[in-house]
Amino acid sequence: MSRMLSKLIKFAAILGALGLISTAAQAGNAYQGYVLFNQTCFLCHGNSGEGDGPLAKKLDVSPADLTDESSRAGESSDRQLFGLIQGTIKHGSGTSAMPRWGLAMPAIQIDSIVAYIRFLQRSKHALPGDPNVGKQVYLDKCAACHGRDGRGNGPLAEVLGMKAKDHTNSAEMNKNPNSYLVEVITHGSAGKSLMPGWKEVLSEEEIEGVVSYIRLLSTY
Repeated sequence: MSRMLSKLIKFAAILGALGLISTAAQAGNAYQGYVLFNQTCFLCHGNSGEGDGPLAKKLDVSPADLTDESSRAGESSDRQLFGLIQGTIKHGSGTSAMPRWGLAMPAIQIDSIVAYIRFLQRSKHALPGDPNVGKQVYLDKCAACHGRDGRGNGPLAEVLGMKAKDHTNSAEMNKNPNSYLVEVITHGSAGKSLMPGWKEVLSEEEIEGVVSYIRLLSTY
């Protein structure tokens, strides 16, 4: 009986852990993928995604550099990359230490990880701050104009009849370096733009976090 109870406790613990992971991703986007990646994938692939995680040297097969667009992960379509992560598509060599994440994650979470891997491969800019800090600030301060999804469709934008920046447009967002975004958030936009400066409201850490979160709102 005690052995059975022990198994049930372990099973409940696993379900609890998976439950925590499940709440982390509510939509297939790069920010949620960032959260999941840094809970799970970083152990092998590293925080940078370059395959230099703490477990990398202990594996018989080296983890892939996910930032390399010439790798299989880079050359695969989103659906193929999804299958590699889920475990329904085999790696080309036939040998891999890659877990079958489809056994532990629903499809929406795997979609989010795919989105984050595409960010690692295609974004021209690093993350200057903590996106988790940035998300909270963004929802509290920025969503009124830019919308909770970052598409520039916030309620205040509608009321004032203004065109707020669409932060999901990667082609446009990639044109601007982090230093420019920090400057605009800190001091506001020049001219007739209604973008205010947040220097007296937000700390440097919070502003850099917002820039990082905005980077992850872009779709690639």
